[in-house]
Amino acid sequence: MLLAVQGGQLQSWMFGPFAKPTQVNPVITPNPAVSWEAYATFNPAAIVKDGKIFLLYRAEDASGVQQIGGHTSRLGLAESADGLHFTRRATPVLYPDTDTQRQYEWPGGVEDPRVVESEDGRYVLTYTQWNRDVPRLAVATSRDLTSWTKHGPAFARVGGQYMRTESKSGAILSRIQGDRLIATRVNGKYWMYFGVPDLRIATSENLLDWTPLEDSSGEAVKVLSARPGYFDSWLVEAGPPALLTGRGILVMYNAGSLPSRTYSAGQALFDVRDPTRLIARSDSAFIKPTESYERTGQYTAGTTFVEGLVPFRDRWYLYYGTADSRVGVAVWDPQGQSPAAAIVGTWHGTSLCVDKQVDRACQDEEVVYLIDSAAGPRGPVRWQADKIVNGARELMGVLPLTYDSTGHHWFVDINTRFRGRWTLAVRGDSIVGDLSELPARRLVRRIAAGRIAR
Repeated sequence: MLLAVQGGQLQSWMFGPFAKPTQVNPVITPNPAVSWEAYATFNPAAIVKDGKIFLLYRAEDASGVQQIGGHTSRLGLAESADGLHFTRRATPVLYPDTDTQRQYEWPGGVEDPRVVESEDGRYVLTYTQWNRDVPRLAVATSRDLTSWTKHGPAFARVGGQYMRTESKSGAILSRIQGDRLIATRVNGKYWMYFGVPDLRIATSENLLDWTPLEDSSGEAVKVLSARPGYFDSWLVEAGPPALLTGRGILVMYNAGSLPSRTYSAGQALFDVRDPTRLIARSDSAFIKPTESYERTGQYTAGTTFVEGLVPFRDRWYLYYGTADSRVGVAVWDPQGQSPAAAIVGTWHGTSLCVDKQVDRACQDEEVVYLIDSAAGPRGPVRWQADKIVNGARELMGVLPLTYDSTGHHWFVDINTRFRGRWTLAVRGDSIVGDLSELPARRLVRRIAAGRIAR
């Protein structure tokens, strides 16, 4: 059987693995009793302020046509002391109004925010203005996250094609300072990755007015594009704020896949000396739809759409939209060797028949195990078991594993055509397991598997 980390193999420069806490997800859901967020709540920005995590989440009312993009969106504000349980404000903090931006924001509203801090302590928000004609990337600023000043389309000073064509999803390059993400200059300028179906890049002197980098023909330079045959074969779209790390510029991006049209997410690394130069990118998604709430809602093909990422109390909290309907959270502990962190991953090996004289129908099998969705340091975790038959993988089942702190192993009790208990224990980069059937004299299967991804 096989155990897999959420998403697939991680390279050394990447963030993760991220675990989805099952007991709290989704962390924000629509409130039918409140008209402005009655239909959907999703695609959040995240920031840490005063020792708490704040989410600016997109909320849709039930007005308009019953289809994606047919409602009016506003931004709500929620806060949490632990990053998992949130309290929401009763009224939205950013919304289409009778102001100078009405022509760009009505009737579709304001959508899909990302937020960072500036050097002087302002909060800088990028978001999409949607008038149901052209989606435009815009900027707003605040000192307290509740009162916002709209500065209009990000590319207004450039004008021309950038005011007539689609622009959205602005991920401003930032440095990590404690629990703060602060917009930072590289080569004397601020940088922002943006756009869909390709990632483009823009620079700014003041974080308000942005200029896309163009090639010799006057077209915005593409720095990341879709790849046939990969998880990002349909499109790529900027995710949370880009991060300055010791290995380079880390860019998480949302990825559409064909033919499923599922949304998952990948990671890319750019050169800090030249933010347009791609150094590396992931070959598989690091987060993807695996849970029911990620496939239930407006977008049933499945969505984990990442927009908010913050460091908080020595962990990283990733907030994402699920099926264009709810907000989910995934957590990475870089210190990482809790029992859950040790077992989460992909494992490959053999399921062995211990005594074929006792169970003559038993056959040794090549197996793969995917273990993910840890709810906390001691789980539970989600265990998917597959066997390999003639080179093809066949699903054997999905079960929750519980940690036994006394025996230092994981287990699941089963009661189908027979009763028994699977036990799994991690031994470095190996996992060993036994299935004990009742009566106790029958020990039928033993697992020996090695880690192939985490």
